[in-house]
Amino acid sequence: MNGRVAAEERRAAFVARRPMLATLLVIACCFILYALAADRVLQSTDLSGRLAENWAFADDPAALAGQWFSALLLLLLHAIPDSGPQTLLLVTVATGACLMGALHWRLMGRGWPVMGGTLVVMAVALNPVMLILVTSGSTLLLAAIMMALVGMAFDRASSVGDSQSLIALGLALAGMIMTTPTAIYILAPMLVLLPLALRDVRDGASAVALYLLTLFPTVVALGGILVAAATLGEPPKFAFLRWSAAMHGADAAAQSLWLAEHGGQFLLPLGLLMAWMLAAVPLSALPLMLVIGTAAERARPAFALMALLVAPIAGAMATWRWHIADPLWAAAAGFAFSLGWLASRVLRPWERFLTLMLLILGLVLAWSPLWMWDDELRLAWRGALFW
Repeated sequence: MNGRVAAEERRAAFVARRPMLATLLVIACCFILYALAADRVLQSTDLSGRLAENWAFADDPAALAGQWFSALLLLLLHAIPDSGPQTLLLVTVATGACLMGALHWRLMGRGWPVMGGTLVVMAVALNPVMLILVTSGSTLLLAAIMMALVGMAFDRASSVGDSQSLIALGLALAGMIMTTPTAIYILAPMLVLLPLALRDVRDGASAVALYLLTLFPTVVALGGILVAAATLGEPPKFAFLRWSAAMHGADAAAQSLWLAEHGGQFLLPLGLLMAWMLAAVPLSALPLMLVIGTAAERARPAFALMALLVAPIAGAMATWRWHIADPLWAAAAGFAFSLGWLASRVLRPWERFLTLMLLILGLVLAWSPLWMWDDELRLAWRGALFW
């Protein structure tokens, strides 16, 4: 308890003196970087066609099923006069820059020096996972934001374990479920880890109470949307179409090289997704390293398992059920969980140094041939970016 109080006091002192100008400069630099990258990518015919497909997502009536936040965002953008696919790209570029600024601001409030925090943010901003999410105009960026919030809420629940932290986790899970239908595969392994996160769960009754408290916001949100849809004459079946249809309503699995090779399998996709996530996001292994090496983290191992295992397992389950077309989804989820953890912790100097080294290692490995560059769309994206 004394250690936790001391950590909170140090965090309060850091928050009081963190510089705002440095964060604003980070946002400006990231916006320019992402805008230049998006402009080069947009010149590619293939990639501009994919952006147009993302923009037309809101024209599909079934798009409102299972991913309401993403659909609502696109509907609002469609309502802007003279808006088009470039509007969506501008929003993702601005959002990505603001996210990097938010990460920098959080790091400054947790003891990072200005230069160290800036290097961390730049290592994240230049990672191809982040660059692809920002410059492709994909709604996966919004899903990744919700996943990061889930990671932060899960970490707090495993650290504090009070009813307030559980309600926050439940709200974050509800938001994630309503952002992307494939989030159901993240929810499944997380529910297995949840009793491990709370050491007070010792019998069946307390486990049931835990699940009721955590899942109640999700049930209420889904029920409310079903009722609202019914009052507007929308058949309730649309609300479940994205979970029941292969590829969540996409035309055919043959459009995805990933599913053409690995659809219906579990173990092989699990190994590939684990390797690709660790290559791009070796930071996801840091919580487990700290659990092994420090007594304070050893008392709460649940988040370490979540950061390392949930994204690959969820991606493998979704591949087995023919529900993700791109393995980038799992890498983005792992990145989101790891950054959520990083933004929540007060790390010691050697832990901060190790964090920076792991992020730089991921930056190098993700741009190397070891990563998932065998996909034609990603090859076209990289080609448009550098040539």
